Amino acid sequence: MLRGLIKPFLPVTQLPLSCSRRYLFIASIGNPEPQYANTRHNAGHRLMNQLIDVYWKDHVYKKGPYYLSTKYSNLVLFKSNDSLMNLQGLPISKHFGKHDQGKSALVVLHDELQVDLGKYQIRKPGTSSRGHNGLKSIDKYLKNRYFKLGIGIGRPPASQSVVHYVLKNFLLQELDVIDWEVLPKCVKDLENMVIKDLELQSGKEKINGI
Repeated sequence: MLRGLIKPFLPVTQLPLSCSRRYLFIASIGNPEPQYANTRHNAGHRLMNQLIDVYWKDHVYKKGPYYLSTKYSNLVLFKSNDSLMNLQGLPISKHFGKHDQGKSALVVLHDELQVDLGKYQIRKPGTSSRGHNGLKSIDKYLKNRYFKLGIGIGRPPASQSVVHYVLKNFLLQELDVIDWEVLPKCVKDLENMVIKDLELQSGKEKINGI
């Protein structure tokens, strides 16, 4: 079992799914699994898998292609697993659009070459795709109107191409760093975003960019 599980919060009554209200839509991008599971390019899917199967398993449940929560009425999880990374724009825009009428916020979980292994970075809407083909594909449809949570995978050595590097499996010691040091922190930050988004809905607080 993973260390560093977050403490539970008081439950929130689950409301019926409706695009007329606000959601925090968290989506992961990568290449289809299980074929590409454990590759560096699928770091976003790795976080989503652990949100569903480990960290939030006590309160999320599957409804169609999504996971909803009995604890957070604003939470929708979506693992975009039927498209290649470079073609993620259409499925992400399609599924997010079903939950958005200008009110909802999107958070995309992805791998990040520009961040060292062992670190991650959350960036606001309007920030650069940094050449990430999955994010560039989403930008074609959503014009960069979403948050990005990038899980650091670092740069390849000079002797290795970027394409070869991101499609290779993580080394076992790299997975250890990801699973024990990075993902628990990501989960805490995501949970804080969910809670602050609920507070925004109730008029209690405004948070940056949401």
